[in-house]
Amino acid sequence: MRKKTALTTSLILLSTQFCHARSLTLAEADAIIAVLIIVVILLLILGGFGLHYNRVISQRNEQLNRILMALDDYRALFGNGKLSLDEQEKIVKQILPQPVATKAAPMDDSHAFYVKMDARMNTEKPFTDPDFDYYSLIKFMGVSQDTFCKLVPRYKEPDRTMDYINSLRAEYAAKILMEHSDFSMNDIALMCGFRNTAAFNCAFKFSFGILPSDYLNGISQMFKKKETINGGASAS
Repeated sequence: MRKKTALTTSLILLSTQFCHARSLTLAEADAIIAVLIIVVILLLILGGFGLHYNRVISQRNEQLNRILMALDDYRALFGNGKLSLDEQEKIVKQILPQPVATKAAPMDDSHAFYVKMDARMNTEKPFTDPDFDYYSLIKFMGVSQDTFCKLVPRYKEPDRTMDYINSLRAEYAAKILMEHSDFSMNDIALMCGFRNTAAFNCAFKFSFGILPSDYLNGISQMFKKKETINGGASAS
């Protein structure tokens, strides 16, 4: 803030000297100074928006990292998909320390609940319904809204919960693209619970940093290189 104030003062002083050097009238000098002040105010506003945007991106990256960490935990335990949900929950309870009974929502309970939720979401895929949202997820897990917010505090805001749901949709879409590259983008979007391709593209890029079409092109090029290498090896 001090730097911005110093910059504003310097610009006003320089404009004042410029006006004196050019022998401008008082009205002309005031007009130039007013324009400079407006420019500085606009720059300050743009700077404020930039800080807010960076803060939002940082929060989303933090949320995505937490999702990926929890997914890694889940896949390390149940990657083969052969265990039932009850068996998965039993293993989670055995691995995690027993929570302190006096706490309303201990961290261990929170983590266990998230792993169970993520396991059910990936197994049953309720997110393929385009109407599946924040309240649908709470109902799906069979808890009250207050309990859900205590167990998963980072998802007490509907927008963050939708980021999580859309990330699961994007992961499911990536799997379909890998296995069925002949499907149209619109068909995949509808299969994964997106209402249109625009929402599909936005969520996919948010999750993976690239558009679905770029992802599909990368897969195609990878397979072409593999076929070329295998063909060369067979010929030799």
